[in-house]
Amino acid sequence: MRNGLFPNRSIRFKLLFYFVIIISFSILAIGLLGSTLYQNSIKDEMNTHTTQMMNQVKSHVQVYMEEMDNIAYYLSRNETVLDFVRTPPSSAGESQESENKVKAVQSMYLDKHAEIAGTIVVSRNGRFAGSKLERITRDPLTAESWYRAGVEEPDRLHLISHPIGRNIRTAEENISADQILSFVRAIKDPDSGRVLGAILIDMKLDIIQDLIDAASLGKSGFIFIMDESGGIVYSPVNPIVYRIPGEWFADPTGSSVKTIRSADYQIFHHTFSGIGWRIVGVFPLDESLKVVKEIRLFTALIAVVTLFLAFVASVYFTNSIVLPLGKLRSLMKRVEAGDLSLRFRSKSKDEIGQLGNSFNNMVDEIDNLIALVYQEQKAKREAELKTLQAQIKPHFLYNTLDTIQWMALDREADDIAEIVIALTHLFRISLSKGQEIIPLRDELQHVVSYLKIQMARYEGKLDYVIDVPESLLSTPILKILLQPLVENAIYHGIKPKTEKGLITIRGRKEAYMLVLVVEDNGIGIPGDVMSRINELLQSEHQVGEERGYGLFNVNERIKLSHGKAYGLTLESEYGRGTKAILHLPLNG
Repeated sequence: MRNGLFPNRSIRFKLLFYFVIIISFSILAIGLLGSTLYQNSIKDEMNTHTTQMMNQVKSHVQVYMEEMDNIAYYLSRNETVLDFVRTPPSSAGESQESENKVKAVQSMYLDKHAEIAGTIVVSRNGRFAGSKLERITRDPLTAESWYRAGVEEPDRLHLISHPIGRNIRTAEENISADQILSFVRAIKDPDSGRVLGAILIDMKLDIIQDLIDAASLGKSGFIFIMDESGGIVYSPVNPIVYRIPGEWFADPTGSSVKTIRSADYQIFHHTFSGIGWRIVGVFPLDESLKVVKEIRLFTALIAVVTLFLAFVASVYFTNSIVLPLGKLRSLMKRVEAGDLSLRFRSKSKDEIGQLGNSFNNMVDEIDNLIALVYQEQKAKREAELKTLQAQIKPHFLYNTLDTIQWMALDREADDIAEIVIALTHLFRISLSKGQEIIPLRDELQHVVSYLKIQMARYEGKLDYVIDVPESLLSTPILKILLQPLVENAIYHGIKPKTEKGLITIRGRKEAYMLVLVVEDNGIGIPGDVMSRINELLQSEHQVGEERGYGLFNVNERIKLSHGKAYGLTLESEYGRGTKAILHLPLNG
């Protein structure tokens, strides 16, 4: 796969093949993506519209319910109504008079609310007063299920849809129980809280019917309302309603896709707050996605035409590339045979023309390159000679130091001999026969030699600890990285301190990095100064300040050799000490 699918075929074939594949894929992807996005857009729009319609219907229905609840509440607190249900009549005339007063109060609300079919007030002793509602038989209304529900749970409003089988009928309008939604509220004594009776308000369902019929969900979508027991409060004439089981509404998202009679339907449901009723929106997915199918067909036709035109354009474009390349290829073969007099001629200034010019420049420069190679080899030999000469000079220094060492030992000046030995090691590793990369073991020996010299200078004021795992000692690193850090720690951290100083050098492996830490217990660096130094260490244009010239030198050498991922950072706590942390590659 490294050379493509057809390594032995011509560029013309490859270009045409890939053009056709890319164009075909692009057209197919655009068509599918476009239709999918449009389909999702249609779905989202339909879902949003359905939700808006349902919320609109739900909001209006809740307004009517709250209005009925308010009317029931005001009637239950009305003094005329309270007197009626509190006190039994002393005579028939007085009973009729009190009933008329209650009916007058009820009529005040009925005149203002055309949606109310009628109201009736029933006391615990069986007395009742109704407006547009009357008792059918002489059976007591206190035995009615709606009355018992109201007085047994007096602290809430009771809703009853399609109250069939009641001992009540409308007196003035021909309205059946199927067209009624009843509201029941208990009448309680404001002082004692004792239940005195109940109020029944019948609301016409055609109010809800008008709201639902006005909420359009496409051609065949619809909205219906269910009560808390799953009964249908109102729905349009549609058999689909009775094929929707209650368990479908257990989905907490309020939306689901279900199959009914081999057709997929989107079903939304929201719950009325406080009463447990549900409003349900249903619409068939095929209806909303019909236009998407038409768009997909139209897209397929456009794709076929576009693919043909793209193929013709690809052939023309391929020839404009392949023919000049063929000419250039022929010239290159003749140059390979040794004919350097050839030149590529082209009137175009595109990439192929530029490639031809580059070919011409390449032929012109071949002789110069041969000369440059000769000069490079000559310079390399001269550099090797200089290196050899540089390696000869240190021998005089080593011999001189060796003489001083033996003279010191001869005079029993062991401390001087030890310093000379340390200095010899220091110079030997510093020079390293011209090598820039040395093992970590030698770098540690170099810094130990430096520390021994400094310990002789600062008697009793300096000590050190080396903590580097044996497994890391062979790791190759740039030489003279640790000594400048130790020198900086001594002169700027420990020297100003009155107590004895300690320098600790640690090494560890972190992922692909070697981490070396030079830590001192000196006076530390103020926060603003340390932030400035770290900022300079991270910048590309480092300015070596007198305080940290060695730090910047070490950091710059690391970044030049290994890249920006490596380098030096500082951590310090003023008055407690400083850490200089080197991040180096494990492979040197």
